[in-house]
Amino acid sequence: MDVKAYIESGILEAYVLGSLTEQDAKEVQVNMLSYPEVAAEVAAIEEAMLQLAHAQAVEPSATMQDKIWNAINASQQNAGNGAIQAPFIPKVIPLEPEYRSQGQWKYAAMIAMLVGSVALNFILWQQGKEEREERVAIGNKIEQLQTKQKQLAAQLDDYQKAKTMMADTGMQTIVMHTMQAGHPMAATIYWSKAKGEAYVAMNALPEPPKGMQYQLWVIQGGKPVSMGVLPNNMANSPAMQKVDMQVNSGEAFAISLEKEGGNPTPTTVYVLGKV
Repeated sequence: MDVKAYIESGILEAYVLGSLTEQDAKEVQVNMLSYPEVAAEVAAIEEAMLQLAHAQAVEPSATMQDKIWNAINASQQNAGNGAIQAPFIPKVIPLEPEYRSQGQWKYAAMIAMLVGSVALNFILWQQGKEEREERVAIGNKIEQLQTKQKQLAAQLDDYQKAKTMMADTGMQTIVMHTMQAGHPMAATIYWSKAKGEAYVAMNALPEPPKGMQYQLWVIQGGKPVSMGVLPNNMANSPAMQKVDMQVNSGEAFAISLEKEGGNPTPTTVYVLGKV
């Protein structure tokens, strides 16, 4: 609804004067509840009419009061042969018009209640909004703590696995050192030649650029053989992953940086470690 056009239509003045049909009056009341601007305008119109009524209230002149008094006395004398005493008539006859009906006072009270209700609802809504925002902030903080707790638990598990593997006499620990001058990097391979099992950790490798991925290699007979690509989230962490490929021989292990998805041959070798 175009509230401005509705207010300027004159229907609110007619409502305050009580000249609307019952159906139209109900429509105005509904709009007052739905649009605070309409309710405020009705209140303003009522206040303006109240001030106008007080401003236009008049007191009759002394001549007019005397004429009224004489007319009343003459009427009573003719009706009762002059024996009936005239009742007391005050000299000042207020002619202030009655500008409000009982129903209009009810409307004014309703408007006051409406304005108060709107204000109270706004205050309660604001308080509720602040409480909701506080609950969301607390929920986010709890979620962050839970995520951090899971990460710490995973790191502890990786440390325990590494400790166990280093203590296993059948497990070789192969540290792969940087092959890029001026860029200190490292990764670790835990390899059981007898079982053909291998575990890799990218302890000190930076997170790869977007669209790139690390790839693990084993050097067999002087030729690199791909052992698969590695998840980017393992970079620069103690996270450990078992390699799916069975490895029973090899002279060295290496990690290269390749386009996402891997490459048939290594492009840029970042780290390498000899068995």
